Amino acid sequence: MQAPFAYLTIIAVWSTTPLAINWSSQTISPVAALGLRMALAVIVGLLLLAILRVRIVWTKHSIATYSYAQLGIAGAMLCVYSAAQYIPSGLISVLFALSPMISAIFAFFMLGEDNFQKHKIIAFIMALFGLILVSVDTISLSQNGLLGIALLLSGVVLYSYSGVKVQKIGFKGHPLSTTVASLLVSLPLFFIAWLLLDGDLPMFDINSRSVHAIIYLAIFGSLLGFCAYFYLLKEAGASSVAMMTLLTPALALMLGAQINNESIGVNVICGTALILSGLFLFYYKLILASPANTGQTSEDSVI
Repeated sequence: MQAPFAYLTIIAVWSTTPLAINWSSQTISPVAALGLRMALAVIVGLLLLAILRVRIVWTKHSIATYSYAQLGIAGAMLCVYSAAQYIPSGLISVLFALSPMISAIFAFFMLGEDNFQKHKIIAFIMALFGLILVSVDTISLSQNGLLGIALLLSGVVLYSYSGVKVQKIGFKGHPLSTTVASLLVSLPLFFIAWLLLDGDLPMFDINSRSVHAIIYLAIFGSLLGFCAYFYLLKEAGASSVAMMTLLTPALALMLGAQINNESIGVNVICGTALILSGLFLFYYKLILASPANTGQTSEDSVI
């Protein structure tokens, strides 16, 4: 995989995933759409592992990694898919831009990292005000807007905590095998969630948006995007990935408005600008640094 292709892949996947999540549950229940996405991703992932002759590692540390990854896979994704029914799809990407900041809070307490320099505190405050503006507009546009925001923020928190916990364990497995194993472990959880929250067998229309979106999310959202993400972390450094988190929320909002006819109010635009400005301030030293001169990596990615 070449770097330009990896850049374009991540930008395309991260920008279109929120809209695909919305479409995937238009004719199928959210929990069924999510379970089918993950099951298909596991099947394709296992085939790729067999072709590449990469084995899944089952050790104490790897199993702990797969287990804590469930907070970010099963927990966060159930929240996101539920929230997608009540809020514009683009807001999923916007609020997930908060994950590096929330991860920094968890890292401070769990890893002892000093993440509270003056500019980062200002960035937190800017993002908080941005979140308030986005929430006010979303609540005014939808009766269940507050529920959607609460569910989505819960997903962001679970996702961020999971990433820091996995980082603390320190398992250094192959990215693809770790992903597939984590998804494999999550399947029973999605099945239980489907039994409790739905229980009805989904009716498939092969020509529907839902089926196409599920296939897209399984192959591109869960596998190709992940591999491109880790490739860039290794080859170009965390600054490159950090820069893309500034691009994708705006693109996701535009796609939702243009393709899905989603309403975007002035407060959402201003709130998004504040959140992304806060994210830039949070990352500015890393972004302005040359990737060749920074050996840092990041555990944060956007759904």
